[in-house]
Amino acid sequence: MVVVDDEPLAREGLVELLEMLPHVVVTGAFGDAASALTALEAEPPDVLCVDIQMPGIDGFDLVAALDPHRLPAIIFVTAHDAFAVRAFEVNAVDYVLKPVTVERLQQALERVREEREREGVYESRIAALLATLAPERASGAGRLIVREVGQILVVATRDVDWIEGADYYAKLHVGAKVFMMRETLASLEARLDAARFFRIHRSAIVQLSRVRAVESHERGDGVVVLTTGARLKVMRARRELLERRLEELHDAE
Repeated sequence: MVVVDDEPLAREGLVELLEMLPHVVVTGAFGDAASALTALEAEPPDVLCVDIQMPGIDGFDLVAALDPHRLPAIIFVTAHDAFAVRAFEVNAVDYVLKPVTVERLQQALERVREEREREGVYESRIAALLATLAPERASGAGRLIVREVGQILVVATRDVDWIEGADYYAKLHVGAKVFMMRETLASLEARLDAARFFRIHRSAIVQLSRVRAVESHERGDGVVVLTTGARLKVMRARRELLERRLEELHDAE
């Protein structure tokens, strides 16, 4: 089992409680999600006990970054996240409220192990939980979580120029850098602030403030020119709507 909690006393307390339980061996304890990810990728534990409220990259971000095909049983620990608690209940994923007791940990362990034995069901419930939470969390956070080998990166949405769809992945174009996310363009579109981002094509979303010009072609389609110099195709129906959105943005300023 691995424990992740940014508060030293809470982390040490969790380890002590878990080690009181039979057949439980804590193989690692980490104070942040980024440092935990490398160990989790190298040797996935049977169970991950992770705090939700952590600065920078929280517990949900860490779980979302894990390989879904090697997902351990997960016990979320939370102090006062009412929205998350409701999401847990809807998606039948277990959680433990602070202050944690050894009896509640024992109960959670038994439940997640039982659920984990149902191949495919547990993973789908975790995915549903993260999808349920995503719009609520993304709306105020203004950030996107990017998983790379051995690390998790936080990309502020204000820094994103445009997003390119690539099958079940999305490429974030941030200046000269490109980050790959394991998420569909449609899913990202639903999470992003509609006042700032606009889908110009089935495979492209642009940040409106990065649009420098919209060029029209004779057949009705056009090209969106970004401040970075990128030139992206825009469909006729989307072009007309984009032009109205840009006018509204200009008037608002």
